[in-house]
Amino acid sequence: MYIRDINSSRISSSQPVKKRRLNPISVLLFLLFVVVGWLFLGTTTHAATPGSPIKSGWSGYCLDDYLGKVKPGNKIDLWTCNNSSAQNWQVNLTSIKHDGMCLTAQSNTNINLNNCIQGANQVWIRDNQGFINPNSHLCLTAPQEEQGISLILASCNELTSVSKIWQPNVNFINYPCTGDQGQKVACYAIKEWIRWTTEPNNHEALLNAYTGGAPYEEWCADFVSYVYKEAGYPFKYGNYDNWDENIAPDIVNQGFHVDNSPNYIPKPGDVGYFSYLGGHVEIVVSGGKKPTFIYGNSATIDPTTGNGQMETNTITRVKSLGKLLYYMSPTSIT
Repeated sequence: MYIRDINSSRISSSQPVKKRRLNPISVLLFLLFVVVGWLFLGTTTHAATPGSPIKSGWSGYCLDDYLGKVKPGNKIDLWTCNNSSAQNWQVNLTSIKHDGMCLTAQSNTNINLNNCIQGANQVWIRDNQGFINPNSHLCLTAPQEEQGISLILASCNELTSVSKIWQPNVNFINYPCTGDQGQKVACYAIKEWIRWTTEPNNHEALLNAYTGGAPYEEWCADFVSYVYKEAGYPFKYGNYDNWDENIAPDIVNQGFHVDNSPNYIPKPGDVGYFSYLGGHVEIVVSGGKKPTFIYGNSATIDPTTGNGQMETNTITRVKSLGKLLYYMSPTSIT
């Protein structure tokens, strides 16, 4: 046989090399080292998280992590549906994630992937057939049918247009509400929002459910008490059938802990209290320094019922509803 001389670049002849017998214990230790090393590396290396495609209203196209880079700042685009890992998305009631990172609205014209930081620009809630970012009050949009085109935020009008339709493999109405009390309350609030936005002809029935069939009234407090009841935490001192509290200032008497500290970070299920004349309350559905609320807004008329609309915002957009005074935590309610 021929081997390379380690002291020169020439090929030289040599005597046959004796084969060494492998020590079984050495082999076992080596294999153990490889397995342990693989396990440790597996905790730090990148691995795709199971998910499913989100189909666009543009036929044959899907929400796509451009070139499958999975890195902060990578653009999100429209691409032919191909069942690749770049099109695996995990959708829940407040976020859209890809392999542990979050769909993020950096600006109206820049939708990208970024580290999840519980930011208001990472909140996406189902609205009709699209997704609204309550912080901007704009919706996820594929502006035209073009391979690789960047997604943007645009008006939430005409959410049945192909540019704003997104079809995730999620049953939102039957989405399981799990977690602690606040998380369950937030979950039920979002599902009511989804019912409201997807069943416009059912608003009268929904409003009757929230208000217990009462005549016209400002129903922000009714909505809070209804959601708490549906989540399994009915109010004990409501003024209608025990659970329904339709007077906003009296919500505080239902067992909440009031926190008006400027450093308080609201959590899902908290109730924000606003300085509207007579009081106004909203449910926190996504916490953090800039929380997202869902609430009944009687200042905006719903043409179906002649009463208020349901709204979702990071803060009330109706100045007449006043300023946020404090949060009420549900931790003491049983």
